[in-house]
Amino acid sequence: MLDGILVMDKAFGPTSFQIVQKVRERLKVKKVGHAGTLDPLATGVLPICLGRATKIVRFIMSGHKIYQGTMLLGVATDTYDAAGKVTEQKALPPSLDQLFLQKAAKEFTGRLFQPPPPFSAVKHKGKPLYKFARQGIMVQKESRPVQVFSFEILEVRLPEVDFRVHCSKGTYVRSLVHDLGSSLGCGGHVTRLRRTKSGPFNIENAMKMETLEEIVKSKRLLDVLVPVEKALAHIPAVDIDNDMAAELRNGHPILVNRLKELVESQLHESDMELPYLRLICRLPYIKNGSDRQGKDLVSVVAWPSATESDSHKTLHPIKIWPKECTITN
Repeated sequence: MLDGILVMDKAFGPTSFQIVQKVRERLKVKKVGHAGTLDPLATGVLPICLGRATKIVRFIMSGHKIYQGTMLLGVATDTYDAAGKVTEQKALPPSLDQLFLQKAAKEFTGRLFQPPPPFSAVKHKGKPLYKFARQGIMVQKESRPVQVFSFEILEVRLPEVDFRVHCSKGTYVRSLVHDLGSSLGCGGHVTRLRRTKSGPFNIENAMKMETLEEIVKSKRLLDVLVPVEKALAHIPAVDIDNDMAAELRNGHPILVNRLKELVESQLHESDMELPYLRLICRLPYIKNGSDRQGKDLVSVVAWPSATESDSHKTLHPIKIWPKECTITN
């Protein structure tokens, strides 16, 4: 069985689900899933999980994302991108330079509450919102908390503007652009969007479907398949001792205060958008005669609550690795 992650460079046009289907058919693997949807018009990093790697999709999706794209100001659409129908056209305000636009974009950074756009895969009564929207029914879903770490204006060629966004999972970049256009009083929509980073995966290491075909034909698939342990590299790692590792693998929960002490002593800072910790312990031997001692991935747990003070409270692991999974970071 194939277990691991393929880092694909999604092309313009197909849906994320269609990419999954192509990989499933080409590799003849039953358990396949993607870690983070990209719209049909978006391109870039799309992690595809195979076999047992499908069990860590939630952890991969929790990583930060970076997008680069182009917006067209003066035109708003119902989908907030170039695939939709034009809903509004207005003249651009005067003095729209890079400095002015950067200041306006900064207003859409930080902790935000963002409702899913009407044309999205978020479900309502068991159906995606876009199916209602295509029937003219615009369903308003409750806003969700997201984090936009930066919204940079890269180049201005009015009415086009190039930008880069660094954000948490669940952020709709086309909604950011739509809201920016509305705040400017002229409207705007995304014409090009490319995801250049998703969790630990970068666009430099992503491959196109054509490249995957060549790799499969030359029987080099294992050379590009990312192991499960490496795919979790974006989650902070806390060193634990062998006793705690044995307790976890024997099905015992750990005391919250005990874990908090380890987190504080190892100077980890909480990330509200990445609420997990990897628990690792040193292997009792030197791997392959190397002078670098390996580490063993034991578990992924939820980040202990900062307000938790009860010394008797326990924390149950989300995922346990019963056998040695050597990592180098």
